Amino acid sequence: MKDTIVNPLLLETTDPWLFDSQALDSFRKSGEIVARLRKDVPVMVKPGVPALRICDELEKKMRDLGGKPAFPVNVGINEVAAHYTSPPGDTLTIPAGCLAKIDFGVQVDGYVTDTSVTVCFEHKLEPLVQAADEALGNAIRAFRPGVKLSEIGRVVQSTIQKYGLRPISNLTGHKIERYTIHAGKSVPNVGGMNGTKIEEGEVYAIEPFTTLAKAAGMVTNGSSAYIYRFVKPRGATSEDSKKVIAYIQSRTHSPSKPRQLHNSHRTLTPVSIIACIIGFSAVCTPTIESAGT
Repeated sequence: MKDTIVNPLLLETTDPWLFDSQALDSFRKSGEIVARLRKDVPVMVKPGVPALRICDELEKKMRDLGGKPAFPVNVGINEVAAHYTSPPGDTLTIPAGCLAKIDFGVQVDGYVTDTSVTVCFEHKLEPLVQAADEALGNAIRAFRPGVKLSEIGRVVQSTIQKYGLRPISNLTGHKIERYTIHAGKSVPNVGGMNGTKIEEGEVYAIEPFTTLAKAAGMVTNGSSAYIYRFVKPRGATSEDSKKVIAYIQSRTHSPSKPRQLHNSHRTLTPVSIIACIIGFSAVCTPTIESAGT
């Protein structure tokens, strides 16, 4: 579970040092789109439904409502905690009896709201969702300028442990800036000695991740990457490659994915698209829960 926290005072201020009225309007619109789509996700996610369909349909809904994807829609099933988005031709489907995490964000003029919806198809796993939901609510109530981010981590950890579960310690929430999903500061899911404080005018995504008590409480990176950011073009010599590079450069504000290139350039060969990816640097790979005791 996670959500974007905008200091409520920002929605009333016109102080340009914080956000101007146009920026606040963009935040509001982005948040309204996210709130609407959160209601749609449980209807879209059912056993047997392809993950690729969920990604494509949810991203289309964002655009239809006047926003853009802040990053590719992520579909995490069971031990895949985060950062998996369907590549072109993906055959993954939602299995019966699973825990499916749908992670998505919307940006309007670069102002991002970041959220996720967990859909549970196994009764015995429901406490994982309940613990994360309560931890998110408690963290939101504790979130104020001047509060140490480690204190937010302590609130998340103590809430999750109350359910006899464990937080994932090496996945965190994060500060958000315009067109920037991860803007430096992290919101931990465990307590600690970090003295970094929340400052007025900042925007954060709080992301409690829960796992079973006997699990390791950590994740490791998977072997494949499907989300990239543009660094610089290299080796683009063919006309096809140059077309793809131009398309990528026009969309450098948000992380991209091979599926986006495939959908927009269906007439190009896979070799042309792969050749262009050398101008990218991988943002993230899917994160997989480590085995516990």
